[in-house]
Amino acid sequence: MEYFIPAWHEDNSDWAVAIPSITILDATSHMRILQNNGHQVGIIISTYEPGLMTRLNQLNYYPDQLFSIYDYLQGIHNLESRVVEINDFAWPKNAIFDYTPFRTIIADKDKFIAKVFYDFAGKVIRIEHHGDTPSENYTLIMDSRGFISSKNTDHEAIFYDPYGNWRFKQDRDTGVVTINPNFNFYQKTTYSNIKDLINEVLQQYLEKNLKKSDHLIVTLDNDSLVDLNQLNHSNAIFMINPRQPYQEELSNLNQGNLLVSKTDLADKLEQQYPEKFSVNVIPAYNSEFRLGHSSRERVQRIAFFAENANQADIEKIIKHLCKYVSHDFKNKSIQVFTYSLDKDNWVNQVIAKIKKDSKGKWIISSGDEKEKVENIEIAGLGKAKGLPQIKIKELRLTNISQLLKALDKTRVLISWGSVDELMQMVAVSIGIPQIQNFASKTVIHRKNGYVCQTAEEIDTPLNDYLNNLTAWNNAIVYNVKMLNRYSEENIMKRWEKLLGDAK
Repeated sequence: MEYFIPAWHEDNSDWAVAIPSITILDATSHMRILQNNGHQVGIIISTYEPGLMTRLNQLNYYPDQLFSIYDYLQGIHNLESRVVEINDFAWPKNAIFDYTPFRTIIADKDKFIAKVFYDFAGKVIRIEHHGDTPSENYTLIMDSRGFISSKNTDHEAIFYDPYGNWRFKQDRDTGVVTINPNFNFYQKTTYSNIKDLINEVLQQYLEKNLKKSDHLIVTLDNDSLVDLNQLNHSNAIFMINPRQPYQEELSNLNQGNLLVSKTDLADKLEQQYPEKFSVNVIPAYNSEFRLGHSSRERVQRIAFFAENANQADIEKIIKHLCKYVSHDFKNKSIQVFTYSLDKDNWVNQVIAKIKKDSKGKWIISSGDEKEKVENIEIAGLGKAKGLPQIKIKELRLTNISQLLKALDKTRVLISWGSVDELMQMVAVSIGIPQIQNFASKTVIHRKNGYVCQTAEEIDTPLNDYLNNLTAWNNAIVYNVKMLNRYSEENIMKRWEKLLGDAK
């Protein structure tokens, strides 16, 4: 069994503020590959995760064994769920329910008493009670399986089992944890902090379940409460996810096997900690043979992935692409990809600014005929039919299926700022040439892409890949070779070697 302790953190955001985005929880891609190749995978959740089942359902993934420390502490022994309705709670007899688009507001005799918040699936995730006294001001956190998980006030957090019994309390001011004396499976009745309690439960679980042939794969996370010192006795592999702060945790390790997904990070760690760690590189994502269909499209689509670029570079590249496309606007178009709302908003501002500043040069539209006419009329260019009409669309990617669909008809991809492993691997799998201003192991200069220094340099590779069929075909051929290097089979060989060395 390969046991993972991932860096997952509680997310209690309601659907009104939870922004749809590509969700890839830490270590899940590694778990899938191992499980697909005959390894049993266990997950140990060390954090408070009342929405754990919703997360797993989102990922469409379930491990062979799941152990949640908080589930154990709260006496949760099954994973069955039930739907909780707002009327399942005890409200005043004459309570008024105001069903707004985002949440339900509850009042009694013109007095506001509570707000009910929902997740993206419509489940109640928390209820905020408001009153005139401290005892009337508290928040109930719901477990996604359909019961009250905890009650939180300014000074105390109380955790319940599915039957409404409180199991333990944590004083928010001192951190002291008190165990309900009616339950006798804890070693003590009080703990100075929650970390001591979590590590006691974890140690008991590992001693009981971890066999000599098993491995423990732990993501280093500065916010984790897991004591790394108690993991030294096991076949532990410590994984680094660059998206999680890890330097503090790394400094607490004396030695061990480190797992990273990028070669440049491995080189950095080997220089920083010579002979202290055995650093292993296993890509976070495997390739999948799914060559795209851009060759069937009459209009060649240039995609610009702007998520990791700074604001100045985004504006510079979009302007430069508009100028480039204007010379052959009937056969070329632009699409800009982002992940986050901030970058999405900035890209839209840039496009709006270019539209305003481009009067007399070209017309920018999303390709919609009505919008083209409106743009021409607004600019007072109704008679200027000879102006280039540049098609440019912005797309904020919120799921992997959307990403695959967007790249399927893309002719060339420009990435700027820093590598995004998911975007690069999908582009390689589809066979798209990539242009970027950074080095990466998946894009080799003049093989399946170009590495540029400035935005002005992108014209040369664009000409090669859009106007030279030989160069474009050569890039596809090299991408196919890259597919084999990053295939699930070859990534699994790296895992087998690491798991063998870690025994």
